[in-house]
This record gives sequence, C-alpha cells and structure tokens, in this order.
Amino acid sequence: GFVGKARDFAPTCIDSCPQACEPLNLALKAYLTKGGQPAAKKVICQYESAFECNVGPENIDKCLPLIAVVQGSGFRFPESA
Repeated sequence: GFVGKARDFAPTCIDSCPQACEPLNLALKAYLTKGGQPAAKKVICQYESAFECNVGPENIDKCLPLIAVVQGSGFRFPESA
C-alpha cells in the first residue's frame, strides 16, 4: 500500500509513529485520487496530532528522508501551524 511505499524511504520514521500510518495512507490516497495537494492538506490538518510524532525532536531526523521525497514530488508543507 501507500504507507509501505513510504516506509521504503524512511522505515524508522514509519515504525516510530504507528499512529500516523492510517492518516498517512488517507493523505496519500487523497493526494493521488482526490485532487492533489489541497485534498491531502485537508487530511493532514484533520489528523494533525497524529503527524506531530513525525516532526517532533525525537523523530524528525528519521523522517527527513521521507519529507525530502514528498517535497521533491512538489508537495509543500506549511512553514508553521
């Protein structure tokens, strides 16, 4: 699935934040099938607390490879909440 592909880029990121797996799956699915970045951002904002683990100080270094891949595809994350 989508999360499995994301795990290929950053396995320790995905493994460290299991609560973000389903929201990540929903966000990726929305991005690919429901309108790109605007659709994905709605999901990300809806599940913001689940993604806090990925960008927190204990996991950000584990998640940077995945963030770089996502940004490389043209997705832009907000600079602040």
